[in-house]
Amino acid sequence: MPIPPNDYDLNDPILQNLNDAQFEAVTHDKGPLLILAGAGSGKTRVITRRIAWLVRYKSVFPSRILAVTFTNKAADEMRERVATLLGHEDAPRWMGTFHSICLQWLRRYAERLGYPKDFVIYDDRDSTSAVKSILKRFGLPKEGASSYTYFIDNVKNAGKSASDLLAATVRREYVEVYEAYQDDLKSNGAMDFADLLLLALELLQDHEDIRREIQSHFDYVLVDEFQDTNDVQYQLLQQLVQEHRNLCVVGDDDQSIYSWRGAQIENILEFTDNYPEAKVVTLGNNYRSTSKILEAASRVISYNDSRYEKALTAMRGPGHPVIVHANLNEKYEAEWVVAKAIECMEDGARWSDIAVFYRTNAQSRVFEDSFGAMGIPYRVVGGMRFYQRKEVKDVIAYLRLIVNPADSIALERIFNVPPRGIGPATIDKARAAMTGPEDSLLMALARVGDQAGGAVGKRISSFIAMLTDLAVKAKEMNAEQVLRETFDKTGLLEFFEKDETPEGRSRVENVQELLASARQFYETTGLDDVGAWLDKVALVQPLDEGGGNEAVSLMTVHAAKGLEFPCVFVCGLEHGLFPLSQRPSAATYAAPIGREALAEERRLMYVAMTRAMDKLHLCYAATRMRYGQTVAGRPSVFLTELPRSAIKLV
Repeated sequence: MPIPPNDYDLNDPILQNLNDAQFEAVTHDKGPLLILAGAGSGKTRVITRRIAWLVRYKSVFPSRILAVTFTNKAADEMRERVATLLGHEDAPRWMGTFHSICLQWLRRYAERLGYPKDFVIYDDRDSTSAVKSILKRFGLPKEGASSYTYFIDNVKNAGKSASDLLAATVRREYVEVYEAYQDDLKSNGAMDFADLLLLALELLQDHEDIRREIQSHFDYVLVDEFQDTNDVQYQLLQQLVQEHRNLCVVGDDDQSIYSWRGAQIENILEFTDNYPEAKVVTLGNNYRSTSKILEAASRVISYNDSRYEKALTAMRGPGHPVIVHANLNEKYEAEWVVAKAIECMEDGARWSDIAVFYRTNAQSRVFEDSFGAMGIPYRVVGGMRFYQRKEVKDVIAYLRLIVNPADSIALERIFNVPPRGIGPATIDKARAAMTGPEDSLLMALARVGDQAGGAVGKRISSFIAMLTDLAVKAKEMNAEQVLRETFDKTGLLEFFEKDETPEGRSRVENVQELLASARQFYETTGLDDVGAWLDKVALVQPLDEGGGNEAVSLMTVHAAKGLEFPCVFVCGLEHGLFPLSQRPSAATYAAPIGREALAEERRLMYVAMTRAMDKLHLCYAATRMRYGQTVAGRPSVFLTELPRSAIKLV
């Protein structure tokens, strides 16, 4: 039986230590509820307390509450917090990600859609293999598979069908591959991750009995990180709450940073249009950052037009001003960050209290080099260390083979990268043809080519001639020059540039970043020997490997979402880099950035700044090597938007 408000126990952990706005959100009764949770305002506390309040104070059966998150980690944390408040036996069982919830429904009803109940789920690798098989069938180059999988995923996240695509200006081969991919999945009794949502939506929209059955299970639906929902996820939620409209969404439009993977900021901005009776509660107290940091971040985000106005109040006092620093180039930038990180350490911070944020993955290289050179432990969060990335290892393998033709490991890595028609069977023959320790795999491959003759022999002969030519030229060149010559002769850069997905563009930037690494090595040491640079690269290893969490965190701003650190550095604040040009290249580095793209980049900047608890450093460089060229940069527009009262130029 529900407990009347006058009988609420304010010493109950469910209601204890809530500020007025948090209490209002937790104890909202029925109808739609939008909780605008500003950065550091305690949104996880509010959503978990609300679930517990519904069970204890409104007598809602735990099984009739559905709580949806975006990550398994967030779902586990929510489940644990609610269990602490209610006891494990009273914690709702319907807590999970959109995908995990939809999977449970599909396991029960898949046969209504023509799939077996025991359908298999394709991961990214399975999907890529399926697309490659289709491309081979259609006579299309399989090297473009990632572009097709990226297209398919985006189409599904937008809830589009093949007929929608045909009506749009989409290349016909993409539509045909999409249709063939879906047919193959269905005939194999398989779904990919996007299908879990799309087909669950089809169940609810096209099968009234199933929709009513699922709707009847839930009296309340709660969604965390609502600003990150895509169109399909929003439609799923609308189907679920058609009858009771008890939809509680928690989010912050100022932290919507995933439009590139289908998130629609309109879902949160237009929530009150779709639910005019909704109650809106703004959580305005920030418990994370000092007021100087919050003042600076709030001023920057205020330059966005389409947003909910939020006046955040810092609960931790004024703190240090935000430091803004100009550097000559990216090498000096990294060295300055390392010096300031050491200062933070000397002031009592631990290495794990320090984080370095950057806009693109390729930027990690110079920080890895600089922290490694000083013997400071670091870890790359949400990604692979720069010199361990596949495309980087491919390029380095070429140089290793040029310097040392006996390096069989390097040869086995790149014999068909880019594809040149030399298959694994040919390498196996070469390995079998080796005559002893004095022989090398490359020499054996040459003999196999001579014996094979014909087209195979020509391909092998051409490959070895190219390596021989590069080896001769390398003796007269420094590492940067050898890299450029290798790109030119092998076609590696053009090969990577064919992939137009965000991941593909990131790979191109990583490969080009090697040029900056080689140039900085030469400028620092005066050594023009390729082997010396390769030795330096081989020795760049983070000192925390296997040593726990006591290390500086290096990450992209996207990877920083949801985290917090006492000491934060946001780097590369130049126009074209942060904010990032939509089609990055040396030619577009200074080009204008579209209005919507700039708004999302500004939200990303806001996310970066609001991760800082005590100290925030913002830095930029006058010149930077990008896309294989040294380019002059200008300070990011975000730096010009900072309030002078909250910053200090050093």
